[in-house]
Amino acid sequence: MYKQLKQELKEIIEIVNECPDELKTKCFEILLENYLSSSVKLDVKPKEAPISELTSSSEKRIELDIGSQDAKSEDISLNEFHVKSKKFLAQSDIDVNCINEVYYKEDGKLMPLYESVKSTKMSECQIRLALLTAFENSFSDISGTMSFNGEQVRKRCQDMKCYDQTNFSTHLKNNAYLFVECPDKYYKDFIYELSPDGKKELAIVLHDLAKGD
Repeated sequence: MYKQLKQELKEIIEIVNECPDELKTKCFEILLENYLSSSVKLDVKPKEAPISELTSSSEKRIELDIGSQDAKSEDISLNEFHVKSKKFLAQSDIDVNCINEVYYKEDGKLMPLYESVKSTKMSECQIRLALLTAFENSFSDISGTMSFNGEQVRKRCQDMKCYDQTNFSTHLKNNAYLFVECPDKYYKDFIYELSPDGKKELAIVLHDLAKGD
């Protein structure tokens, strides 16, 4: 730094010596002031916020994120279910604590807390996901019907790594008793509705998932 200043003063003096005697002092002051002001600007660094301010700011962001999540995610009340679902839950001895072990509510929909359906068989995983999907759909369905579209279940099987592409439609047909109607040929737009037997099997799955690992 001092070496640079020494060099700059030498250049300033050379310039000043070329000025008339009566202007040398003023010229020196102007040139020196200009140099010093430009050097200060170059050395200025953005002011860093104190650690306490950064911590406070981070905590506020975290609190806002948590608050935003809490506003969307809530525990589920039995009163939010359709009367058909309430009857099913009562008959199956499934209380609200059981439901909240398996699901949470977000934006008016049932969202799964489970990460697996407790089976290593792809066929059983598919059927369990089909039953659970029907139950989840009934929560936001105006008629409370427990039903699902095959493609919806296909996507869930793919996401949960239990998709048996070759036998997907066969697994549905082999468990036709779980549905009110099950066509011999698979149709992408067909809606499968749970039969009384399907609801009994669904109750078993819900109780199983509520127990945890």
